[in-house]
Amino acid sequence: MNKVQILTGASGIVEAYKRTLKFKQIEVVCLSSNYSVVIGDYFDKEYAQQLSGLKIKTREILPDTVGNREDAKGKDVTRCQVKFIHPEAGSESDFIVCGDRAYLISYDPKNPGAIEISDKEIVSNLRIQFENLWSRL
Repeated sequence: MNKVQILTGASGIVEAYKRTLKFKQIEVVCLSSNYSVVIGDYFDKEYAQQLSGLKIKTREILPDTVGNREDAKGKDVTRCQVKFIHPEAGSESDFIVCGDRAYLISYDPKNPGAIEISDKEIVSNLRIQFENLWSRL
């Protein structure tokens, strides 16, 4: 069984996000600020609504911007925890760890896409990296 799957284009990114909705908890490092250039309003209009409706717990590391801080104020803190990282550390990419999967997402407008990883060692490595970053913010 292939433990790495490449999901190409904006539709691949949307598919990766849809796949995360089956998990009870999601950890994400979202460094992209221009994701809508690639996936339009999918994240804000559809994904965020579905995530909220399913009561999935999240821990999010986001760029420290006024907009992200305002958005975080409206989140249910019992379900969604947010920490911030300096914007200069940004890139047009995300990484997500949930259950036995990890997703690497590139919002490069010229070649967008996502990688789904089910290799337990790589998923474990990314979860450790997330935990270490989370604990330092």
